[in-house]
Amino acid sequence: MTNRILTALIIRIAGIFLLTKIFDHFGSYFLSIYLSATMARFDEMLIEPIDKFYFTGTFLTIANIVVSIFLFVKAEWIAKKLIKTDNEIKTELNAKSLTKVILLTVGVIWLAKLIYLIPDLIDYCSKFISSLNGNEEIELPDFAVANYILKTILTLIIIFRIEKISNWIIKKI
Repeated sequence: MTNRILTALIIRIAGIFLLTKIFDHFGSYFLSIYLSATMARFDEMLIEPIDKFYFTGTFLTIANIVVSIFLFVKAEWIAKKLIKTDNEIKTELNAKSLTKVILLTVGVIWLAKLIYLIPDLIDYCSKFISSLNGNEEIELPDFAVANYILKTILTLIIIFRIEKISNWIIKKI
């Protein structure tokens, strides 16, 4: 097995992980839409928020499916872009190869989770900008922006500097 094949395998796992995230909110999302729409009393009051919620949630669900299928189908292409040299992975388990596998797995899974949270980041940023412009009625959603930014930076560092990080870890051991 080569490091490119292993990377493609990890990317496929990330795609499956991202696809399974749909089922975390799929049932509650569509059930809440259905139950809200069937209440005759609230139908006239909630038509605009329900439509906005329905179309936004449906778009995000479809985008999630598209990204996860893209990760699953184009894993070799992504792996070829990430891994420039295709080296054979030796069957012996040493600290450096294990460190690289762990770092790459963490980096790709964090990347999949960050992609999944992009719509929440956009929603938070738009509401934050609206509140800065003087709209005091806007409530900011519960979204950890600092955590998102930190994980994005760490993910990019892990993925693009994996060799230097693994060498540094080996020196510290």
